[in-house]
Amino acid sequence: MAFCRNCGTQIDDGAAFCPNCGTATNSNVVPVQKQAKGPGGPLFWRIYTKAFKALIEKPIRLWGISLLGALLICVGGMLAGFAIPALAIAVAMLFNVSLAAIFLKGYHREQVYCYELFDTFKDWGTIKRVLTGMGWSYLWIFLWALIPIVGPVFAIIKGYEHGLVPYILVKKPELNAIQARELSIEKTKGHKWQMFLADFLVGAAIGVVFAILGGLSAIRYVGVFFAIVFVLLYIGVIVLLPLFLGLVHAAFYEELIGDEEPAKETPAEEAPAAEPAEKVEE
Repeated sequence: MAFCRNCGTQIDDGAAFCPNCGTATNSNVVPVQKQAKGPGGPLFWRIYTKAFKALIEKPIRLWGISLLGALLICVGGMLAGFAIPALAIAVAMLFNVSLAAIFLKGYHREQVYCYELFDTFKDWGTIKRVLTGMGWSYLWIFLWALIPIVGPVFAIIKGYEHGLVPYILVKKPELNAIQARELSIEKTKGHKWQMFLADFLVGAAIGVVFAILGGLSAIRYVGVFFAIVFVLLYIGVIVLLPLFLGLVHAAFYEELIGDEEPAKETPAEEAPAAEPAEKVEE
């Protein structure tokens, strides 16, 4: 069985098009017009649906690797920070791009492995490209943050504007740091608020649930039960939230950029050449 490279839907062997979105499964055929994606609605809701499907189908290994990646970022950052503070930032950048690649593979239901967390450390060329691309993006975000009063707002906007850079560095190695940044800016135009909303709604929903459970835990007698639920839910959020948001961000990349190479259209059958008119006998 195969999976659609656009929406991740399972496709029967031999099928020419995805039954969900209409994407061609073979680059040599002409794609049909895309059908409506899912039940409709805003982009961030479709992203939630796709990310949740990926999370359900490949939860255990991907979950473990995402936790290991977060742990390596923390431990590696602390160890490097004791020696050279800038080195901690560099280590975090490298691991974040490796995690972006892993989340992309997880989104497509591909097998992932622990050693892939170190793919960005494999040679100096890769290290240099990742640090240059991520550093160039972070520099622009930092400069916008220096604007008095409104700086933090602009920094958030620019953060989402550069949010596709890690995935571009992974999927489009032919692009340099400047080109990766420009492509991210171009593809997030008109979608930054959707990307922000996708993160904000998750945080807001968790905050509301925690507030309700916190209030219920103060009730006499039954409060202990709600306090236990609060603690268990808090642990679940710490464990699963980074994985879900990682899949959400990977889904945004696939939705906004994905595989941009156009399908090669099968040339239409040429009409048979008209037979030359018979010469009129003189």
